[in-house]
Amino acid sequence: MNALKNFINRWKIPLLFTVILIIGIYARTWEFASLPPGMNVDEASIGTEAYYLYKFGMDRYGMTYPVHLISWGSGQNALYAYLLIPFVALKGINAFSVRLPMMLAGILSLPLIFIAGRRLFNDKFALLAMFFMAVSPWHIVNSRWAVESNIMPFLFLAGFTALTLADSKNWWLLVSSIFFASCLYAYGTAYVGVPVFLLLTIPLLLKLKRVTAKQVVISAVIFFLLALPIGLFIIVNTFKLETIHLGLMTIPRLPVEARYETMAAVFGKSPFAAIAANAKIMFDVLWTQSDAFPWNFVEPFGYFYKITFPLILFGFLLTLPFKFVKENRPERWLIAAWMLASFAVGIIHPVNLTRFNLVFTPILLCIALLFVDIDKRLPHITPIVVVIFSIAFIFFNRAYHGDEYRKVTSAIFNEGIIPAIEYATDKSDSLICFTDQQYSLYIYVLLTQKYHPSEYVNDLEWIDPIDPADPARTLLALKQFRFKPDDCLSDPQAAYILTLKETPPNPDIEYKDKKFTKFVVWLPK
Repeated sequence: MNALKNFINRWKIPLLFTVILIIGIYARTWEFASLPPGMNVDEASIGTEAYYLYKFGMDRYGMTYPVHLISWGSGQNALYAYLLIPFVALKGINAFSVRLPMMLAGILSLPLIFIAGRRLFNDKFALLAMFFMAVSPWHIVNSRWAVESNIMPFLFLAGFTALTLADSKNWWLLVSSIFFASCLYAYGTAYVGVPVFLLLTIPLLLKLKRVTAKQVVISAVIFFLLALPIGLFIIVNTFKLETIHLGLMTIPRLPVEARYETMAAVFGKSPFAAIAANAKIMFDVLWTQSDAFPWNFVEPFGYFYKITFPLILFGFLLTLPFKFVKENRPERWLIAAWMLASFAVGIIHPVNLTRFNLVFTPILLCIALLFVDIDKRLPHITPIVVVIFSIAFIFFNRAYHGDEYRKVTSAIFNEGIIPAIEYATDKSDSLICFTDQQYSLYIYVLLTQKYHPSEYVNDLEWIDPIDPADPARTLLALKQFRFKPDDCLSDPQAAYILTLKETPPNPDIEYKDKKFTKFVVWLPK
């Protein structure tokens, strides 16, 4: 009997860890690459950039190894494109290759949060935090498609985990500084979140002698050197300087106002009013667990099953240095610092579920902390909590993999556009005109045609953005492709790629049509 008990005690943690990991892997790999169907324009953009960097050593505008991509004009974070290069080199530009690093990062986040949780508190907290991440709707959705900013929570978690492992006898602090610096290339919100977090944590660790002054200085130097190129990018675009070339590396001046400027309250005419408005938006996102973009969440589950905001609030209070909090106060403060850094992002930027992605991991840690503290008084609460969230997880998966969500994302992710372009270019040597009802379809032309930038970059004509808050440019033409149906009226042999409800603008020409999910190719007979 004692032998059995010893065996269970010895293998309980590894077994539970394995079960949670399997659940997490299943949720992130079931129907992977086919759900969401199609490819979002941002996925197509970052995949195209990765291919161009791999094949030509430059981005789609002909700039060699930029530290930040020009993309739609207002910029796109570059790190994920560089991470994608080996995957695109092996598998080409498709949903599988573009999303694979994101899915792997989502899976690797599970052992990372376990390691951090065990280092902060104990195995029970670590397993509960890992379980919450495994079944988190936000984290599952985040891991299954490849908007480039989705990689930032993984990198921040890696830095946070390394920070929890840091002490005066090792160099994990240096490792954490590398991950935190990499966040700056992953998403612009890190320009605020990372410095705030480090200012709230490193002095405390130094005061507690968990790290030495020598470690802090060396780590700070490494962080500064790694962050220098993106710092130059901010300087160049804030002060409207010229593009800088440092060998093969490019610090680009964006052709329109940088997105970090249009979104940040500090750059506006009324910063305090903007901060108040942003704080309200942040609260609404946290409370409603939704935003205006249906690809970010699945109704009615939100980022963590809708009704959990009170749990987040109480868990966050347990991380703050109040008198009633007596145990593990430095460890709790590390979580609080992550939450506060996220709130700093929320008051500087008007957030949605993507822009606020820094906050959701510490939210899971706060909820886990709440239940671990409750478990000390109600020892059977943890199994009940696990059962309740497991049931919610089952219903979430039914909704996520159901017809309704597939239908919604099929339209948003332009399902069918890539085979439609391939078919039209194979069948037509004339002009090819696109619907103007969808956003930036020209990126799919670059994805499928793979022109060298020298073939087109000097001939690009743009319509400048009308809305300063959305500084993306519209392309007029790209070689034989036009991006308004009316621009092909002069060519009776022109082909059209339109949405299901549209028809070619010239009623005097007879066409044959072929459907590709959400698009129809019209060819003159």
